[in-house]
Amino acid sequence: MTTTSDHSSRPAEPVDGPAVVPSRRRRLVLAVVAAVVAVALVVLVVVLSGRDDAAGDGAASSTPSATTSSGASSPSASAPTTPGAEPSAPAGSAQAVPVDGNEPPPQRPPVALDAGDDVDGVTGSLALVEEIDGSAQGPGNINGPALRITVRLVNGTDADLALSGVAVSVFHGADRTPASPLEDRSQSPFAGDLPPGDAAEGVYVLRVPADDRDDIRVEVGVRPGAAVMVFTGAV
Repeated sequence: MTTTSDHSSRPAEPVDGPAVVPSRRRRLVLAVVAAVVAVALVVLVVVLSGRDDAAGDGAASSTPSATTSSGASSPSASAPTTPGAEPSAPAGSAQAVPVDGNEPPPQRPPVALDAGDDVDGVTGSLALVEEIDGSAQGPGNINGPALRITVRLVNGTDADLALSGVAVSVFHGADRTPASPLEDRSQSPFAGDLPPGDAAEGVYVLRVPADDRDDIRVEVGVRPGAAVMVFTGAV
């Protein structure tokens, strides 16, 4: 008698273990990724909102200071002025007086060659005016007729006078032709300091033609910027 087994006729039972596990893991991974993205978006929105608030606060805080600064300077800038009038200096400040460095110093009224003059407490005179035959000592100097002029200064001030600042110039003729200095051995220009109450003499030699000495002009400046003494006459 042949016995038939039931195992061959039973339908196979479905096995879902290997197929279900990947599907569940995939859903879990997607949920985690979605949560991370959501958190990142929230953080980004919070950071951007904070930057916008900080920018707005900075703009609001800078406006009053700019207004205050412009307001502090506006009274002098917006003050009405008269057309053509010079702007006035602010109260409490010294207004500088423009000085032209190319402007020559003023000159005293001319006096005779044998007279004296006074500038800022310093008395000047021509102690001696001599006609000589000058001897040249340096390059460019030429022997010839010249005038040797001795200038005398008396310091009537209460401070030393720097004699290095004394300037002596000579002009001759109606056109006031400048006389050329001559490096003669007998010259002895001013040097050093002149104490208060003392006197000093400086000797200058300049070329002046013998036939053009009817109108001599000697200018003596005792210090830079001071008025210049002027001595005129015939030799």
